[in-house]
Amino acid sequence: MDFGNDVKCLEHSTLKVPYEVLNKRFRGTQKVLDREAAYVAQASHELEKLLSSRTLTVPFEVSASSSLDAADEQAEEMCGDVKGKGQGTGINFDSNDGDDSSESNSNSITDKSESSDKEKKQKSTNINGREVSKLLGVIADRLQSLKRKADESISEEIEAAEMVRKRVQHLKCFNGKPNGQGSGHITGTGTSQQLPHEEMIAAGAQWKKIRLNRMLVDHLLREGMYDTATLLAETLNIKDLTNVEVFSAAKEVEESLKNHETQRMVLWCYENKSKLRKIHSTLELEIRVQEFVELVRKGKRLDAVKHARKYLADTQDGSHITAVKKCMGLLAFPISSAASIHPYYDLLCDDRWQELITHFRSDHAKIYQLSPTSVLGTVVQAGLAALKTPNCYRTSTKNANCPVCSDPLSTLASVLPYAHCAHSQLVCAISGDPLNENNPPMVLPSGFVYGTKSLREMARTNSGKVICPRSGQIFSHSEAERVFVM
Repeated sequence: MDFGNDVKCLEHSTLKVPYEVLNKRFRGTQKVLDREAAYVAQASHELEKLLSSRTLTVPFEVSASSSLDAADEQAEEMCGDVKGKGQGTGINFDSNDGDDSSESNSNSITDKSESSDKEKKQKSTNINGREVSKLLGVIADRLQSLKRKADESISEEIEAAEMVRKRVQHLKCFNGKPNGQGSGHITGTGTSQQLPHEEMIAAGAQWKKIRLNRMLVDHLLREGMYDTATLLAETLNIKDLTNVEVFSAAKEVEESLKNHETQRMVLWCYENKSKLRKIHSTLELEIRVQEFVELVRKGKRLDAVKHARKYLADTQDGSHITAVKKCMGLLAFPISSAASIHPYYDLLCDDRWQELITHFRSDHAKIYQLSPTSVLGTVVQAGLAALKTPNCYRTSTKNANCPVCSDPLSTLASVLPYAHCAHSQLVCAISGDPLNENNPPMVLPSGFVYGTKSLREMARTNSGKVICPRSGQIFSHSEAERVFVM
């Protein structure tokens, strides 16, 4: 396979996963900013509404009449001072004391009423001032919250975009075919420079080593070995090139399911509701069914009915009706007897929690457009399929140097097709070396064929005798005859 096609086929998830993370954070940022902007607009509208109604409660205004009243009050105060001085000297300035006293009383009453009106107007003005100040404070708080959340969300977007950039640079780092047969350019820093042949080969080998380590980390994550994968990524300093951060959220969900808790799983389904709907996932329904079963198991049948009415009654898909009917049938049996009935045994079995974890892993991979198997598993299976032959599963024809003939990999290759070999090649059963002009095939009297080099080495160590590995017979090296293959 061409190296460029190899990268396109196997490195799709390397860029797709961080892109999906960036897209998710972008949409989340947009929702947060729209919500905070709506809060600011609402507070601004309330302030505008209050300011538009302020004409009804205007602060006290100084008019011409009020200025004349103030002048009269000052004149009366001056007359009062003069009168006081005249009384001290025995001089009477007024001819009618009774009228003056009544007028002064009426003036004092008028002054009190005017002062009370001023106080009311001033009080209403103070109330509006406090309300305006309060609304301005609300607007300031909303703006600060908008700024803080915008900074946090944008920084998260920049972080996701930086991860995409790093992975693109990593995939561009070696632009050529294996063994230095490509263009021979290193483009990791954004600039292209021609490298010598030896350095190009070394750079390609280093890139492939990092790629293999990434595949190992990804495989560990897909198998649920999160701590091991994180430790390996941090040790090799390739955390930015792997999906450890994405699978850390999956780890929390799986741990909650192992503890027979569903709150974290429900929250994850809510956060990814749109994507789960696109892939037609039934994970949320399964979680709701499990919550129903747990309520029944605890004897809270009335709460189970309320739960079913809230989360199971509005199911529109016909394929879900079977699960709903099974839940309703569980209400009619005691837990002790329902556990022995086949349809309800599956609901009450503890293995159902592990099934939910497996279902979650599958949907988690789908929403990030990951393949059902890891990239490492795909590469290994492709290699085994290229080497697999019928002889790999025959005890008498197994080769110790063949990966498919070994026990760990033979089980994995058992479901794979045999390799399509247009041209067969003879291989020595003793050494595994090909039989050609440099290692001609030799046949023993037992009828088995081996390579010349293997028989010669065996005769050298056994005083000219050779032992047939398959029949166990002993022959002289001179009894071996040359075989010609047409």
